[in-house]
Amino acid sequence: MDRKELHEAINESLKQEYDLGKRIGYEQGRIEGYKAMVLPHPCDGPLYDGWTPEDHMAKITEEYGEVLKAFAVWRKSESRHRVQQTVSSEMAVNDSLNHLFNECTDLQVSTVSMMDRLGCHEATRQRLIKQVNESNAKRDDGQRFRKE
Repeated sequence: MDRKELHEAINESLKQEYDLGKRIGYEQGRIEGYKAMVLPHPCDGPLYDGWTPEDHMAKITEEYGEVLKAFAVWRKSESRHRVQQTVSSEMAVNDSLNHLFNECTDLQVSTVSMMDRLGCHEATRQRLIKQVNESNAKRDDGQRFRKE
């Protein structure tokens, strides 16, 4: 092996090590970032041990109904505030909006609970979310998401 081949071999080896280091660093960063995320936690405690898929669907339906009611309350308070323009009407809008957000979150948790019960655990849910996001990003000429 001449000097030029030796340098090329060393450079290739260093490049491979650098690429490996980048992958390891990326993976560690991804894991740390994942740990910092707050994701819906399925209701999987002893209280739910006997729940059937039908029970979970009933819970999802119940939570969806609560989202619809909270949305209606928020819309009504928003309409009142546009007319009254008072501090108390603004507070009512904020309270009703927070209630709507809480109900939406309850719906997410009940959905995740059913998915988990049926064997769709966190890693699979994350993969599915990624697939759906990627698919949606391509649909409608890329107009579904804001460009970053």
